[in-house]
Amino acid sequence: MACDRKLLGDELIVCTDCLSTIPLTEHAILDQNGIDLLFHDLIHKESRTIRYERGAAFAFYNRERGQNFRLMIERGKFGAHPNPQIFYFLGRLAAQAYIDSDLFDDIDYLVPVPLHPRRLRERGYNQAEYICRGMSEVLHIPMDTEHLLRTRNNPHQSRSQFHKRSENVKNIFSVSYPEEWKNKHILLVDDVITSGSTMFACMRQLSPIRGCRVSAFTLGWAHK
Repeated sequence: MACDRKLLGDELIVCTDCLSTIPLTEHAILDQNGIDLLFHDLIHKESRTIRYERGAAFAFYNRERGQNFRLMIERGKFGAHPNPQIFYFLGRLAAQAYIDSDLFDDIDYLVPVPLHPRRLRERGYNQAEYICRGMSEVLHIPMDTEHLLRTRNNPHQSRSQFHKRSENVKNIFSVSYPEEWKNKHILLVDDVITSGSTMFACMRQLSPIRGCRVSAFTLGWAHK
């Protein structure tokens, strides 16, 4: 999925050489990492009561570091032959890397950031859902794809100017049967965080639910 060379032996999806070049963030060993700082800053700016607990990114996602990791994500979503299995594979890999940390402590549900039904039909799958499937198998935490919904098909974030991202994602999510998430701890999962605006828009919808806490996890963090 990255270097195009033939897989050998027991290699699956990604070769050993490409796996070794993934630029890991090591957020698991930091008391307060960049994802935490990002969301604390967004919450502070909006003065919102969001019960944010913790967050992490598996790897850096940029052109300066780990080009092969970037190719895995881009080819999985936009390549000539999109392959959702790369996200399932990386979801398992990330869960195994963080399984001994406190990131997943007392999580009730893994919740993928949803796609709009129109975009889901175009792509054929939701990459965040495949990430959750891989993580769920390793962590034995259930995945919930029923409650958090995307109600508006906003423009692709990667094509938007940075200062427009927040406007693009306002009010595009909703929560069905929110009472079923009372006093639950939700882990929101996505493939890449850039400005954090998409996942923060999900957090906004969870904030009115009594006792609902939220954490965040992403495969890639677009941060230099």
